Amino acid sequence: MNPRDAGLALEGLGKRFGETESVSDVTLRVGRGELMALLGSSGAGKSTILRCIAGHLEPDSGEIWIGGELMDQAPPENRNVGMVFQSYALFPHLSLRRNVAFGPERRGASRGKAADLADEMLARVGLLELADRYPREISGGEQQRVAVARALAIRPEVLLLDEPLSSLDQTLRRELRSLLRGLQRSFEATTVWVTHDQEEALTVADRVAVLNQGRLQQVGTPLELHTRPANTFVASFVGKMNLLPAVPEKGKPDTFRLPGGPALRAERDAVPAAAAARSDGGAGEVLVAMRPEVVQIGHPPAAPGFNRIGATVRRISFLGDRLEIELELTGGTRLLARGNTLFESLAREGDDVRLYWPVADTRILIP
Repeated sequence: MNPRDAGLALEGLGKRFGETESVSDVTLRVGRGELMALLGSSGAGKSTILRCIAGHLEPDSGEIWIGGELMDQAPPENRNVGMVFQSYALFPHLSLRRNVAFGPERRGASRGKAADLADEMLARVGLLELADRYPREISGGEQQRVAVARALAIRPEVLLLDEPLSSLDQTLRRELRSLLRGLQRSFEATTVWVTHDQEEALTVADRVAVLNQGRLQQVGTPLELHTRPANTFVASFVGKMNLLPAVPEKGKPDTFRLPGGPALRAERDAVPAAAAARSDGGAGEVLVAMRPEVVQIGHPPAAPGFNRIGATVRRISFLGDRLEIELELTGGTRLLARGNTLFESLAREGDDVRLYWPVADTRILIP
């Protein structure tokens, strides 16, 4: 996608603070009307990228395109960007109506028109009846709804959400997550949502960009990140992943042998070129990767297309709607299986069991 065709485009974005490189060579395209989540742990560079997009920080390198226009040198007021902060950042001395009307007034709307627009936005977030109250008189969840209404009132080209739900309890987070996603789709706003919460990112986003120490690791749909992680960081950070050390079987680029154990297979398109090359005589371990939820316990199907291995049950944990079972393979390697409570009738701690999972759900990663 050309930067001029994207709702938002970052080209080689970089930012340093003294000797610390906060963001390094980030190139990213967000389609018009798309919701992109920036996912990473604290210090990954997520909020720095957001502040550069908004114009509150000047990048040291790279370009920022908003709505097809180059904006990296433009002041914040010329970027048509709406921002929602984790701390709400409402004006305490203004009513909710005046808070929401503030942006349109700054952009030239009359006080009456701005108030009408504020009432429309407050109605959209379910708070019109509280329009005359002040921020101190409403709850945290209600304050965050006002912050969203204020950001959308200016009809922004790009909407930026900086950990918008992290200060709320779990029930409120789920409620507001649904509200925000609905509003984003309704306004067709190009949106960047910063979060460290994997569930949040995978639930709300059209695509997710995973960051680690200021570097982009992978961009993809939630399903792509879950089923085809690009590297071990993404595999471990986005959900749980079993990573089993193995060596390539000579002459078989889709087959990998565990230490002291059997050979496991992966589909050819799940084997990176570097791992396939090792099967032709190159040295070095790889990691056989599969999600815990694809691992089954019991008698493997007779049909081909499944990996099969023996293991000993070491621990069974009850997780409410499912069980998590920790298993030990020959040689001491451990892996997890997750399934419904039927697992409880198939295994007890200390049992020797047979495991199987589809070859199609087996990935190969380079350590």
